[in-house]
Amino acid sequence: MIVVEGGATGEHERPDARDAARVERLRRGGSAFAEEELAELRRAADHDAPGDDAADDEAALDAMVARRIAGEPIEAIVGSAAFAELRILVHPGVFVPRRRTTLLAGLVADALRARGAGARLLDLGCGTGAIAALAAHRAPGTRVTAIDADARAAANARANLPGVLVLEAADLSALPADARFDAIAANLPYVPTAELAHLPRDAREHEPALALDGGADGLEPLRALAPQIAARLAPGGVVVTEVAPPQLAEAARILAAAGLEGIAVHEDDAIGATALLARRG
Repeated sequence: MIVVEGGATGEHERPDARDAARVERLRRGGSAFAEEELAELRRAADHDAPGDDAADDEAALDAMVARRIAGEPIEAIVGSAAFAELRILVHPGVFVPRRRTTLLAGLVADALRARGAGARLLDLGCGTGAIAALAAHRAPGTRVTAIDADARAAANARANLPGVLVLEAADLSALPADARFDAIAANLPYVPTAELAHLPRDAREHEPALALDGGADGLEPLRALAPQIAARLAPGGVVVTEVAPPQLAEAARILAAAGLEGIAVHEDDAIGATALLARRG
């Protein structure tokens, strides 16, 4: 970091001193990784305000720090999120892809590769389109369709999935009547309504409730959509859905009641992920 010669305050304050103050503000604002967040914000500020005007970069950085202190997700501020080996565009007000969901995406990619080039994927409740992007990256030749009920999410997914049909819809009835899929990624909301108030502030205040609220037991979206999912799977096709561990038994019962079989639990403790995979016979 370049040290600006001159006085100790104001526009001549040393950048390292300003950064120390920013780190402290981030910590007071609730950041557990203040130094790392500041480094990411600085990279974004430098990218957004390119050129030789250091004052513009510092002003842009201060504005980003203020947004983060106000609780906005850092991914929305910098405009992207890491998702396994990909970097996914994230628009403000859209559900931020979680690291744990890379388990679901990886399982979907495995299923698509097993079906061969040209396999068909439906990303249901696609959000940013991160799952479809990673699955298609790992299974080249995949034909992707995506659905989300939120207009902002659908627009975000289109930015991450160029050339893909992304529908703004609440269920699968918006699809062509004859559409069938080799894999369906169903990353549906699964937070019980009563637990929403306990979510981290950035999720609670800056992500849509539509992407979080799973109803009384967290499984109402899966319960409502499971029959449609089963009907849209090609023979031998799979659905993968993410749930919390206490929901496993009921989620498996919902999938079985929809006529799906071969239900298997997949877990990755390193990233706190739990997913169910089920197959159409």
